[in-house]
Amino acid sequence: MTTRRSSASDRTDEASDLLRNVVLFRGMPPQMLEELGRRLRPDRYRAHSDIFHEGDEGSTLYIILSGAVKIYIPSLDGREVVLAVHRKYDLLGEMSLLDDDPRSASATTIEDTEVVKLSRHDFLSVLDLHPEAQRAIIDVLVARLRATNQSIQDAYLLDVPGRLARRLLAIANEHGEPTEDGVDIGLRVSQQELANMIGASRVAVNKQLQQWRKQRIVDVNRQRVTIVNRAALEREYSLSP
Repeated sequence: MTTRRSSASDRTDEASDLLRNVVLFRGMPPQMLEELGRRLRPDRYRAHSDIFHEGDEGSTLYIILSGAVKIYIPSLDGREVVLAVHRKYDLLGEMSLLDDDPRSASATTIEDTEVVKLSRHDFLSVLDLHPEAQRAIIDVLVARLRATNQSIQDAYLLDVPGRLARRLLAIANEHGEPTEDGVDIGLRVSQQELANMIGASRVAVNKQLQQWRKQRIVDVNRQRVTIVNRAALEREYSLSP
C-alpha cells in the first residue's frame, strides 16, 4: 500500500512540474497545480492526425508533451490558413475552458505527438477554489489575441518574402535548433504548409526559398529549413513594403 501511495504522489509531483512549464499555469498556487495535475489524462496521436475540427464541441484543453501541432482554418478558396504551430508545453483549445462555444479552428499533428488533456469541468471545479488564478488566464488570451493581430497586419502590410522571412524567424525563435550550418527552424514542414502559414501559394514559397538558397540565406533539405544567414533574413523582413 505504501508503494502505491508513493507512486501516486510521484505522478502528482510530475504533473505539477509539467504545469509549471505551461504559460497558463505559471504562478498558480502549488495546491491548485496539484489538484489540476491529478486530473490530467495522457493521449497520443500519429503524425497528420486530427485532434479536433473547427465547429466541434469544445470541452477539453490539450498540453503538448512532444511533437508538433498546427492550428488552422479553411480559407474561402478551400486552402488552409495556418494560424499557429505549437510544440512542447504549448496549449491547444484553451478557449474551451471558458465557454461552451464550438471550436474556432482545427488542430492537426505535424509529427507524432503526445499530449495530456484537461476537461473544462475539472478545470472550472478547481478554478472555483482558486479565483486568484484568473489573471493568468487573461494574460494567455491577450497574448493569443496579439499574435492573431500580428498575423493580420503581416497579411496586409508585408509581401511574400517579408511574410515568409518573419514566419521562419518566429519559428526559429520558438523552436530553433543550432547546427553546424546555422539554425534549423525545428519543425518538419512542407512548402505547402509554409505557404498556408503566410497566406501564399506553394509556388511562390518554393521560388523564394530557392532564391534564398542560392544567396546562402537558407538551406532546404527534406522538409527541414535551416537559417544560414540570420542577419540577411532579418533584412528581407525589414525591407518588405
